Amino acid sequence: MFKEIFTRLIRHLPSRLVHRDPLPGAQQTVNTAVPPSLSAHCLKMAVMPEEELWKTFDTHPEGLNQAEVESAREQHGENKLPAQQPSPWWVHLWVCYRNPFNILLTILGAISYATEDLFAAGV
Repeated sequence: MFKEIFTRLIRHLPSRLVHRDPLPGAQQTVNTAVPPSLSAHCLKMAVMPEEELWKTFDTHPEGLNQAEVESAREQHGENKLPAQQPSPWWVHLWVCYRNPFNILLTILGAISYATEDLFAAGV
């Protein structure tokens, strides 16, 4: 019911106002199906007894000791995500600013300033 009402309300609006843009550089994985092997593995782990889980993941309830941590680091490397370069400040500003309402307010402020209506330009 809510979906029908919402669909009727947004039917005449431009799609750019209703639909959100994906994040820059984000991968679209919405329609990707979960592989059956992964589902089976997750279900198997979900019903596994706690002691068997500790053995499967080669750990224990107290966590890893220092020697085990160093051994894991030598084998797998540091537990860090690859660094991502931050966007330049002007790109970040534009991504935050490009809302049509913000642009409209800026244009109205510029018109108020140009017509020497400084009270409206300052608000």
